[in-house]
Amino acid sequence: MSGVAGRTAAGDGVRRIAGIAVWPPRAAVQVLSQRGLARDVALLQASNTLQKGYGLLYNAACFRLLGAAGYGEFRLVLTLYNTVNLLGTLGLGQFLVVPLAQAAAAGDREGVARACAYNVKLSLVISLGVMLVALAAGPWIGELVFGTDYGADLGALMRIVALGAVPSVGYTLSTTALQSVGRMRELALVENVDAVLFRALGIAALLAGKAAPGLLWGVAAGGALSALHALYQYRRIAVREHDFPGLRQLAAEAVRVPFGAYLRFSALAVADKNVSQFFGQTPMLFLGRWAGKEEAAYFDIAAKVFTLLAAFSGAASRAISVRLSQEYGANGAEPTRRLFWRTLLVWGGLSIVLAAGFTCLLPVFKWVYSDAAFPSLALVLIFAVLQAKQGFTVSLGAIFLILDRVLVNVAVKIPLLLAAMPIGAWLVQAGARAAERQPGSAAAAAGAYQLGAFLVGDLVYFSIIASPWFWRR
Repeated sequence: MSGVAGRTAAGDGVRRIAGIAVWPPRAAVQVLSQRGLARDVALLQASNTLQKGYGLLYNAACFRLLGAAGYGEFRLVLTLYNTVNLLGTLGLGQFLVVPLAQAAAAGDREGVARACAYNVKLSLVISLGVMLVALAAGPWIGELVFGTDYGADLGALMRIVALGAVPSVGYTLSTTALQSVGRMRELALVENVDAVLFRALGIAALLAGKAAPGLLWGVAAGGALSALHALYQYRRIAVREHDFPGLRQLAAEAVRVPFGAYLRFSALAVADKNVSQFFGQTPMLFLGRWAGKEEAAYFDIAAKVFTLLAAFSGAASRAISVRLSQEYGANGAEPTRRLFWRTLLVWGGLSIVLAAGFTCLLPVFKWVYSDAAFPSLALVLIFAVLQAKQGFTVSLGAIFLILDRVLVNVAVKIPLLLAAMPIGAWLVQAGARAAERQPGSAAAAAGAYQLGAFLVGDLVYFSIIASPWFWRR
């Protein structure tokens, strides 16, 4: 066979497609198991799948106990807080993994302490600011975003969620440290404890008859307990086994490290992340403003059909990002370019197959959530296409970061967002009028807006990546 299909390494008898071992199955598994990327993907995939499984059951219980309006209220409160907290969720942990991992691998204790302290210092200052803003102006912000009908009530409930801003700094410190030294098993433990705690306490509050406010208090309390566990794991693993700074040393270093220490490294990446996160929230914001709580609930539940597939893409994205960084540092741009396109094709093809499979499982999801949760088949199909597409973009953001093209990414993304938002608002308003006759129409319009904007954006990004200029140092 010619081309990349059917190649075998000398003497191993394993057939490969695009360099990926595929046949015979047992030999292919043995080859893949020897690769760090495959092991990391498998472990993170298992962890993410567990977390998404908890999430599926959790959201189903919330929908059944609260109903469409109550569940929509809960999700809109979280969306409102996430919008206010865009600066608070800087993602510094995600972007500081690179210099932190480099310092840890080189045995540079000063560099490790500096990166960790910067992470804690800036995140803590911003988290305190976000919490104070939410506590002081929550109802006014809710009314500004969602209107006068119920916006102030949602803003008041947002204050409960804001109490979790400061504890989350400890969680981020721990997960960043564990990822930077390759302790994926402990990282998975921290993430799964977090996933269980805030959900379990929230459901307990619902069963006690506390409705949406009780659910939000459960989320806040669970997040605080999760942060304590994360800090314990940081001390047990990162401090004792990898010579990371203890909490006292970290506090002292945080006083000394300047706010601009890693600003150039992280500022553009943070801006890119926050623009993407804000765009991801605009469908729920539009639905809350013009279509009501029920339509917001339908949109969120339809997305949950593909939550396990999202875990698949998320695990692949994290592991591939590290692998691409290693390849670029060790071998340069050309091998990285080949690895990027291979992983894109492999994960994209798998996502198409899995999205089709999850769509066929819709009757099972209707049984789990109830028929009332799925008034629109079109909405589910839109999410199926969206999730299938996501497999082709698992390493898209990472490659812009690795090749120091984040400014290009942001420069393209912001105009696309500004152009797409008015169209999305118009579609949701038109869908809201149709929803009076056919429930779920506004949610389907919001999904179509999101899918269309992503497709246009991806077309632009891949055109840039395909150019020779992109891969020049």
